[in-house]
Amino acid sequence: MVVVVVLVALLVVAGIAGLVIWIRRAASCARVIDAPASEREAIFAGDVLSRYVITSGSLAVLEFFDWGVRLRGRLVSRWIVPRWEARYSELAIAELVTLPHSRIAVWLRLTGEHDGIGFLRMPSSEILPLLEKHGVPVNRSIAQVKRVAELYQAR
Repeated sequence: MVVVVVLVALLVVAGIAGLVIWIRRAASCARVIDAPASEREAIFAGDVLSRYVITSGSLAVLEFFDWGVRLRGRLVSRWIVPRWEARYSELAIAELVTLPHSRIAVWLRLTGEHDGIGFLRMPSSEILPLLEKHGVPVNRSIAQVKRVAELYQAR
């Protein structure tokens, strides 16, 4: 009986530790700017692809505003999906990327930095024209990468 209690306690501690690590890693991918309050132009449901977090199950939303874009978690996933904001003028390019055995993501890369974030949505064809409308350069050819870390390297 004591062994069962100890095993259950260890599982609870391991589960809590894993959750804390996930939340901290997601928070490290966050980028919050001083965005003005404005009406949302469009919203898309999907998932996030970042250095430490890849989700599945429509846990994220990508919002378009007159000032830029915001990627964030839904109500139930806000603590595991990083909030990431960028003005259109800060975006160097929006390009399509895919990992082996994964969906196609729209990768948003910042000007002059290796930082960025991906939004997984099928289909992604509705997102690129909205970015182009706001002057963001778009690359529609799909880049295959082996690991997410490759997206954070200079290109």
